[in-house]
Amino acid sequence: MADAPQQPQTGPSTPRSPPPPVGPAAAPDPLPPELQSANASKDERTLAMIAHLLGLAGFLGPLVLYLLKKDAASAFVKFHVKQSLFYQVAVAVVLVALMVLAMIGTVLTRGLAGCVFFPLIFLAVLGDLVYLIVAVVQTANGKDFEYYWIGPWVRRSMM
Repeated sequence: MADAPQQPQTGPSTPRSPPPPVGPAAAPDPLPPELQSANASKDERTLAMIAHLLGLAGFLGPLVLYLLKKDAASAFVKFHVKQSLFYQVAVAVVLVALMVLAMIGTVLTRGLAGCVFFPLIFLAVLGDLVYLIVAVVQTANGKDFEYYWIGPWVRRSMM
């Protein structure tokens, strides 16, 4: 009796790997080596920390540091100075928009909108301070730090 031909197996022969995560679950792209804290000197990390700390003065502090160090600083320092500057500009725009809406709303609703917008302004300032402190502490501890939306945008603008 001749051997019967073997029938092919049904189903995939190799297990499929799950698709890569998309959206918030996806891991952010790692920073290039020149922007990583591990490759920066102590002086560069200190300047980066100062750049974030100057955010307490609004966007003027990081702007002054940027104008002073834009030609002489390393890519690591420029990255953190630009991040701090752009983040503080974004916060200033949000705060101005909230204040304008609060004033207009307060006039139109005879003070009722102030009950909504003034706490929002307070929360925006508080959130800015907390995020700024996180940036200062992480940079001072030698960890890589990137602002959530601002960091990737600054990174692309530097490449």
